[in-house]
Amino acid sequence: MDKEVEEIIRLGNGVELFVDGTRILLDPRRAEGLSFVSHAHSDHAPSKVSGEVISTEETGELLSRHFSTLAYEQKFENLGVSFRLIPSGHMLGSSQVVIENGFKVIYTGDLHLEGGATSGMGVVEGCDILIIESTFGSPFYILPDREYVLGEIKDWIEDCFSRGDVPVLLGYSLGKAQEIIKLLSGDYKLGLHRAVYENCRKYEALGVNLGSYELYSENIREEKEDRVLIFPPAARNSLKGNFKKALLSGWALHGATKFKFRVDEAFAISDHSDFNGLVNYVEKASPQVIYTLHGFAEEFSDELKARGFYASPLTKKQTGLNHFL
Repeated sequence: MDKEVEEIIRLGNGVELFVDGTRILLDPRRAEGLSFVSHAHSDHAPSKVSGEVISTEETGELLSRHFSTLAYEQKFENLGVSFRLIPSGHMLGSSQVVIENGFKVIYTGDLHLEGGATSGMGVVEGCDILIIESTFGSPFYILPDREYVLGEIKDWIEDCFSRGDVPVLLGYSLGKAQEIIKLLSGDYKLGLHRAVYENCRKYEALGVNLGSYELYSENIREEKEDRVLIFPPAARNSLKGNFKKALLSGWALHGATKFKFRVDEAFAISDHSDFNGLVNYVEKASPQVIYTLHGFAEEFSDELKARGFYASPLTKKQTGLNHFL
């Protein structure tokens, strides 16, 4: 690196990074001072906002927030520190932040290198310090090919129709639901839970064509035409009758998932990179120091150390980076 590292990193109000006295909050619960929000899922979005918040335009619009928005690759400078956003592939508008001040830090946020039907692929850049999500940071989590899983989903839908049942696919109302709608809307009539429907309208307003769908209602239910319903998992118990429910989640790799969530089926489809994808990212980025965050942070850190990287799970203990470099 070009200069002595005098920065501090810790887990507190989100990830807190101190660069030459400037405090930068990454996916904080309370955005204050200078903050970055990686995407529009509620577990990464601030509940309170003050100061300046950097995000993509799509993230700001999906959250209905007035952030300081940047296009991918557009530079922003604050007190000599440079910021730039690159795609993470997790969902529409999701981004990683590249922070440079004589050295280079990348915070991935939620990551899906392969991207999807409603988001581009994630980007990998070389860096000095990498803060990487590790949701699927265990070698157990190796996802099957997405096209194969999509074929399984379609077979299950057809089986439901043949038995006179109504198939219900359960996925987060923002991101996962729009992804599966985009993939299925050309083959099936789709009925959407209101939360899913309203988020689809936001996607359409941002220029994403999801195909044909409609708001699910009791009137639609009375029609005899076959439909696939798209609901958030939290609303699964609102449906009574001849409904068959399938969860869409990487956690479906666990055989007990469908019993835990009380669903009829579970399919391993995710908007997160699996273990191999995370390792691939690290090998391409080739950082000097890696901090793992969320999910299997400790296990992923150990896996990376076994591969010759300096890695540590990020904790609430304050850490001076110059201790490691």
